Amino acid sequence: MKVVVFGGSGLIGDGFLQECLRADDVAQVVAVGRTRLDLTHPKLRQIVHADFLDFTAIKGDLAGADACFWGLGVSSTGMDPDDYERITYGYTTAAAQTLHEVNPDLTFVYVSGGGTDGTERGRLRWARVKGRTENAILSTFPNGYALRPGFVLPSHRARSKTAAYRWAGAAVTPIVPLLKLLRLGPVLVTDTAQLGQAALNLTRRGYVRRVLENRDIHSAASP
Repeated sequence: MKVVVFGGSGLIGDGFLQECLRADDVAQVVAVGRTRLDLTHPKLRQIVHADFLDFTAIKGDLAGADACFWGLGVSSTGMDPDDYERITYGYTTAAAQTLHEVNPDLTFVYVSGGGTDGTERGRLRWARVKGRTENAILSTFPNGYALRPGFVLPSHRARSKTAAYRWAGAAVTPIVPLLKLLRLGPVLVTDTAQLGQAALNLTRRGYVRRVLENRDIHSAASP
């Protein structure tokens, strides 16, 4: 299996990379980014690409992929709304268009987030933009999926680049055992390993839903 990963320098993208590199049925991982990752592995091929609104130049490198795991994302906090939409919707759909041209049957797994507005009519702009992006992926790829995790904890080396998220992570981690005891873990929390395993299993065997909330992610990640 050949998997393309976007956002490998971030928390979720790193989870995708690590789980793909560990998977016996993944032969090659193609990481696409603006800069090279500080990571080497026999399975890993890195592509440095500047223009994330046009992937035509690397179309040949993306051909033959079985899956694309999209972990690239930014927080809307303090960001210009147009920039947020350009990155969240524009980058994702530009890559999806090129991937669809060379791999129409590809499994595309897009990481959205809890609270995303799939109707695109809600009050919160970020939720509408993510919902619009989800809908674009689901309509482009018959094997497209949207993941809506709750709070994501790191399983590997990467940490969130958003300071508030790191602080929240430090606060949440000690109470995870309690959440599990109360059976709230699958509802509220996941980790980057589970996201990676869920994405791989979606490629291998699909799932009963195409939009996966946090509990669905736990289920899809199970062997």
